Amino acid sequence: MITFGRKFLGCTVATVLLAAIYFVTLFFNKSAITALATITYGVFIVTVWFAYIGGNVWSKWVTSKYFHSELVEDK
Repeated sequence: MITFGRKFLGCTVATVLLAAIYFVTLFFNKSAITALATITYGVFIVTVWFAYIGGNVWSKWVTSKYFHSELVEDK
C-alpha cells in the first residue's frame, strides 16, 4: 500500500532538487544541458519514484517471465 509518509516526502524533495538543479543549469549555462544530461536527469527522477513505488525494480525483472536464467553465467 502506498502511503504518504517520510518516503513520499523524500521522493518529492529529491525530484524538486533534481529539477531545480536542471533548470538552474539550463538558465545559466544552456550549453551544459545536452540530450545526455536531460536523459540522465530523467533516469534519476524515474529511479527515485521506482524506489518509492516498488523497491528494487531489477529484482522484479529477474523473477519475471522474460528473464532467461540460461543466459547468466554460473559462478
